Amino acid sequence: MSILPVYLMLVAMICLALTVRTWRKGALLYTEVLAVCGVLLALAVWSIVLTLLGLKDIHIQLMQTIPLLWQAFVPMFIWSLPFALLPTFRRALWQIAETTPAHWFVAIQVLCIGAIGGIVKGLQGEIQSDYVFWIGIPDFLFGLSALVVAWLVWRRQIKHGLLISWNLVGFALIVLPTFIPMTYWMTEPGFEFIFEFPMVLAPGLVVSLLISLNLLQAWVTFKQKSQLQGAV
Repeated sequence: MSILPVYLMLVAMICLALTVRTWRKGALLYTEVLAVCGVLLALAVWSIVLTLLGLKDIHIQLMQTIPLLWQAFVPMFIWSLPFALLPTFRRALWQIAETTPAHWFVAIQVLCIGAIGGIVKGLQGEIQSDYVFWIGIPDFLFGLSALVVAWLVWRRQIKHGLLISWNLVGFALIVLPTFIPMTYWMTEPGFEFIFEFPMVLAPGLVVSLLISLNLLQAWVTFKQKSQLQGAV
């Protein structure tokens, strides 16, 4: 049994709920809601494709010919392309992030505590790759830190710069130890576990969405900090 499908549905429901909440507050135009829903629909389609590929072990077959964790880039591409090209979608994300209490966004990262499952499997020998330790332990600790940071943000006892740095650290903890030694991981015995279903849902969607939320909050917090400095 794996909690990853549940995590995926939970993150998707959170994203949809925050969009609906912002719309009901009158902060989103109908076209902006459609833009967000279009991206969420594209991610839903990718989740189906990802699941089918995982169930048929196609990821493991492609692992021999494509020397990277290619599935992790798909959700990033799905949201970053409209973010770069569509002002409507970009404004929608800004409104959602501005309207949503900052400590809510931080609290979402508590889901990273779920990395403990992979760590335990690694300790028990169910997973042979050291990847679960190099990624799982920092990710688990980041999830724990989210409890403290969320409380500090709620109490307004954390500065913008520190919140930005914390989110960027959450992004770096996943990206740097994954892609800098990527050649090693792709040849490490046992690393194919990351391409098996349901584990493939982690890099293919769940983790990608969580670090995307890190980047979103860092971006919005940076703009808010710039606006405050400009008003002084």
